[in-house]
Amino acid sequence: MICISCHTEHHENFCPNCGERAGVKKISFRSTIEDAFATLTDMDKGFLFNIKAMVVNPQKLIIDYLMGKRKGILNPISFLIISISIYLVLEAIFKTPTNIEVSNSQNILFNEGYTIGKAAGLFIKSYYKYFLIFTIFLLANSTKITYQKFNYLEHVAISSFVIGFAILVSIIPFLLINFPLLFNPVYYIILLVMIYRIFKNTHNKSDSLILLFTSLLLFIIQLFLVIFIVGLIMNYKSW
Repeated sequence: MICISCHTEHHENFCPNCGERAGVKKISFRSTIEDAFATLTDMDKGFLFNIKAMVVNPQKLIIDYLMGKRKGILNPISFLIISISIYLVLEAIFKTPTNIEVSNSQNILFNEGYTIGKAAGLFIKSYYKYFLIFTIFLLANSTKITYQKFNYLEHVAISSFVIGFAILVSIIPFLLINFPLLFNPVYYIILLVMIYRIFKNTHNKSDSLILLFTSLLLFIIQLFLVIFIVGLIMNYKSW
């Protein structure tokens, strides 16, 4: 066999000179589709492996990934982006259109808050995918403050796994009752469960619960503070 990278002749699975894998297929439409499909459907690696691991033992998946084990694990950002994409595709297909208009006369006391909320909602809707990706930093802030076990970028990776998985699970109540993701209680319950399972202290469960609810509260405060600031900015620009 001739190595495709350095042209060394050999009979191994990997080139002894440069380490290139032997027998790598040339890129074609078929091979691209097959590789993409395998990434999503292989239970021993890729997207479905991540889901299985998050259900069975999320702490092991996280520790393995942070310690340098990459084989079989779809990286957290790719996992998050695929999860968001699946959610947004299903949302576009199944979302029931709502045309709720609230007149100023009905909201004399709350008109300003309503306007800010509406401005924020329109902006976030336009950049929903990017906003959901941005939330991993909010969760990383929260878990880094409450659990100082890892560095910040490791908390970003953990948040990507957790939020990606929570988004996938939240598809079920969305399809059943059309609950928007950021107001879906199932989404926050899954965040709670995953954070607890990843960071739990088996020797002191009471401390684990306190830290758990503190981290989620910090996340929610940051989330709605960002939404409020976005609403203020967009409302100011519309004047």
